[in-house]
Amino acid sequence: MIKVNRDVCIECMTCVSVCPFTVLEGSEEGVRMAEGKMCISCMHCGAVCPTEAITYNGEPSILSDEMPVISENFHEDLKNHILTRRSYRHFSQQEVSRTTIEEALELASWAPSAKNQHTTKWIVIDDNEVMEKIMELILEYVKETGISPEIASEMENGNNVVMGTSKALLLAYANDNAISPETDTAIAMTTAELYLQSKGVGTCWAGYLKRMANAIPEIRELLPKIPKSCSFYGAFMIGYPEDEDYIHIPQRFKRADIKWV
Repeated sequence: MIKVNRDVCIECMTCVSVCPFTVLEGSEEGVRMAEGKMCISCMHCGAVCPTEAITYNGEPSILSDEMPVISENFHEDLKNHILTRRSYRHFSQQEVSRTTIEEALELASWAPSAKNQHTTKWIVIDDNEVMEKIMELILEYVKETGISPEIASEMENGNNVVMGTSKALLLAYANDNAISPETDTAIAMTTAELYLQSKGVGTCWAGYLKRMANAIPEIRELLPKIPKSCSFYGAFMIGYPEDEDYIHIPQRFKRADIKWV
């Protein structure tokens, strides 16, 4: 899978030192893949190679883009971004472009994933009729089972706690047999959310929607077919916030509980 171009390789062995599973090794012929090892295609080797000598399955192991330069104050900007992000449930009628959503989900491909599996996949719903049908199915389910009755009672008060007034919904699903599907999905969604909110797009983690999508088979039938071996591991409301200007950082009464050993 990994090939080292020995015409340009300077045998600095940096690629060998960063490989997380010792897939690469030095030899009399130069750097090579060790026998019996499985590459997880993380491309750490390509990222550190000073001569761009590494390819993967015949493809470049790195992007052609220039390495981004992070400003000295980026840590402060990131801290401020995290402190000012909010979970929005009330959205304007302005639609979020598919391009913006796709950019966010593409960036999620660079989020950490157990053994680089990246098993999370995405369904974006921006069809009002489909969203309304999903809500009808959820209300029917609540009425029949008595589960989460607050969904129905809040709906009677004009408050949709499942999807708010969002213009689009995101459902994230993954293979149940993956190493860590729930954690991988949460990390990927967090990465996408940080980007979306940096672009002024509001989000809210839609826990009710995730649970109901797993519990109600008819919801799956409304969506593009996904394998039976997959479950929904996360959901978002997406839209541009409607007249919600937060002027203070809210208090957090449960702070980090840290123990050092």
